[in-house]
Amino acid sequence: MDIKTEESSPRRTFHELAIESIHVGIMAVDYDGHLLAMNRAAEEMWELPRHEALGKSFLMALAEHDRARMKKTFDYVIRTGRTVSATDIVFENRAGKMLYINAYASPVNYSPDLGVGVAMWTEDITQERKLRMEVQRADKLAALGQLALGISHEVRTPLGTIKALASLIQMNISDPEQVKKYLKVMNNEVSRLDKLSRELLDFGGQKKLNMESVNVNNLINKLVYLGKLNRPDTKVNIEEYLQADLPDIYCDREDILHALMNLVINAYDAVGEEGTIYIETEQKGEWVDIRIKDTGPGIKADCMNKIFDPFYTTKENGTGLGLSIVHTIINDHGGHLDVDSQPGQGTVFTVKLLAEPREAVRP
Repeated sequence: MDIKTEESSPRRTFHELAIESIHVGIMAVDYDGHLLAMNRAAEEMWELPRHEALGKSFLMALAEHDRARMKKTFDYVIRTGRTVSATDIVFENRAGKMLYINAYASPVNYSPDLGVGVAMWTEDITQERKLRMEVQRADKLAALGQLALGISHEVRTPLGTIKALASLIQMNISDPEQVKKYLKVMNNEVSRLDKLSRELLDFGGQKKLNMESVNVNNLINKLVYLGKLNRPDTKVNIEEYLQADLPDIYCDREDILHALMNLVINAYDAVGEEGTIYIETEQKGEWVDIRIKDTGPGIKADCMNKIFDPFYTTKENGTGLGLSIVHTIINDHGGHLDVDSQPGQGTVFTVKLLAEPREAVRP
C-alpha cells in the first residue's frame, strides 16, 4: 500500500507483498477522498504512476452524479464503522478512459494526528457490464416477436370495434340516442388505445433517469393521495405503516412514483369495491422496503410465473403492461421486486431499493 513505517518485519513484508499481488484495486483515502496509499492494481486502474496519484482526489475522478453519492458513502462509513458497497460507479482515469467500478469501503485509523479515513477495494466491472448490456439487448430483441404479436392483438381489437360502430352509426344516423351510445363506446375504445400507447412508451422507453435524494415516506403520502383521487367512489381503505427516520433513496422520483402507483392501482382492482390496502416502509440493512398489501383474492399459482410478462393480463380491460413497467423501473434502479400471494389470502408486492448513506458530522 506504499505506507512507510519505522517497523519492518517478515510478517509486514508478507502483508505488503500480498496486497501488491491482489488483482483488485486497494486504496486508502482521507476524509475528503484524497489518495493516501494504493496497490499496483489501483495504480493500473488510474493509469498514473503511484507517486503522481497520491494526493489526488478520488472523488473528482468520478462522474458528477456519483461524486456526491460516494462522499455520502465515506461519511456513513466513518460515522458507523460499517463496510458499505457502492456499485456501478463511473470512474475516469488520468488517461481519460471511462470505467465502471464497484467499490467497497471500510473505516481505517491511518494516523493519530490526522484521524479516520477510508480503505477501499475496487473492482473494474466495465467488461462485465458491457456483456450484461449485450445480453439485455439480446433478450429485448428476442422478445420483439412476442411484443409485436401482443401489440397487433391489443390494437386490432379496439380498431375493429370502432370500425363496426362507425358502420352502425351510418345505418342509424337518424336515431340520435343510438348514435350517442355508439359514440360513447368508441370514445372508450380510443381511450384504451391511448392508454396502450402511453404504456408502450413507458415499457420500451430509454429515457435518462433524473436521479435525486427522495424521502420515501413523503413519496408514499403523495402516492396515497393520488390513489384516492384515482378511485374516489370506492370504499377501499388505505392504511399506512411508515417507519420513522427512514433514510432517503437515490432515484428518479417520478419513475418510482409511477411504479408504485401501478402497484396501488392493481391493489384497488384486486380488492374491488370494499377492502383494505396496506402500505408499509421499513429499512432492512442497506435496503429500504416498500410493501403494498391487499385483501383481495390473491393470484392463482399457475399465473404467478407470468404476471411480469408483457401483455399477460387477467383483467377484462387490462393491457398487461403495468407490472412489466414496474419490473423494468425497479431493475433500472438496481432494486428488486418480489411478490407473495396465496389464493384467498391477498397479495404482497415488495419493492426493495438501496438506502442512501446518511451524511456524517466530520470528526
